Amino acid sequence: MTKKLLAVLLILALLCTSACGAASNEKTASTETPAAQTQEQTPSPAQSEPAESSEPTEPAELAEPSETPAEEPDAPQEGRMTKIPHVYASKEEGAELMLSNEEYYAGFSQNDLDYKMQKVGATMEEYRAFAREQVMDFTPEEKAMIDDIFSGMEETLVRGGYSLPYVDTITIVKTTMLEEAGAGGYTHGTQIYADASILAGGVSGDEFYLSYLSFFFWHELFHCLTRANRDFQREMYAIIHFTIQEEDFPLPVSVFEYHISNPDVEHHNSYASFLIDGKMIDCFTDFVTTKHFENPGETFFSFSTTALVPIDGTDTYYTPDQAANFDEVFGTNTGYVIDPEECMADNFSYALCYGMNGPDGTGYPNPEIIEAILAYLAR
Repeated sequence: MTKKLLAVLLILALLCTSACGAASNEKTASTETPAAQTQEQTPSPAQSEPAESSEPTEPAELAEPSETPAEEPDAPQEGRMTKIPHVYASKEEGAELMLSNEEYYAGFSQNDLDYKMQKVGATMEEYRAFAREQVMDFTPEEKAMIDDIFSGMEETLVRGGYSLPYVDTITIVKTTMLEEAGAGGYTHGTQIYADASILAGGVSGDEFYLSYLSFFFWHELFHCLTRANRDFQREMYAIIHFTIQEEDFPLPVSVFEYHISNPDVEHHNSYASFLIDGKMIDCFTDFVTTKHFENPGETFFSFSTTALVPIDGTDTYYTPDQAANFDEVFGTNTGYVIDPEECMADNFSYALCYGMNGPDGTGYPNPEIIEAILAYLAR
């Protein structure tokens, strides 16, 4: 989620602050996709519309969640949950967690390093040292605010008769987001990384930020759920015509040269059929820039596109404008369509914040996507 994106999406969110609560009464859904094509590190964070406000309460105890999914009596069925257990990482704990994601850093391209470090020829050693310094401690007020938001999310599930697939305790980490070039937030595993400046806005009681944060946490929670539940991921991706296979597709040289890593997208193992030059071609997606980094101040969000990469190993890629059915595949509920993971995370957030009404009360271009998501949650 870029902060540019954030500005646009939050304006819409202001108009719909109360919608998140109302959405829980809906049991059918429509379709949706993250709202801006300037890719997020997920995301997204920011790339979608927030909904639901909450006032900070007494500072919450951070050690262990009060309830775990295994203990909750109101879970509709085994393996499902309506409570979202979460804890907070200290600065030191968060830094260690962040840097323990070795597989993610091993997949960096030079393009990644240069854009994220704002210099040509940046090294991974420089990046890791820089990333560590971006992690921060939470204030008691921030923890209390987030606890309120999660309570509101749980109330939405109960009121709507919904439940989530099981996931272990979510660990929330606070950073400046500079390590991901100013993304609005992102995830690794069951870790959610939140933007310090946006949290500060929420603590101030500003409905603009509180609304955004509700949408944000649903979006990032989706990434945690798909990693923990492969069947859930398969069903969600299938809604927008993507098939998941076991093995990752390798990035061709021409793609890796411009590749930007997205922590929300751990694998390139899903594909869909795109109509390109009159032929249906099975492609997976990647987030790439249209140019290499050259000057300080350039952000990869400003030079990004979705690469449609043939799964047959051909060393080439296509762009969305070359695929006649691109919108039919992803839907047009959102513009955040760099990957099925990000697209469905936004749709998931729209479904739970706004139900079938949509953020502006007029529904969605592709309501069938939201319907399918809510039908799954209502099982």
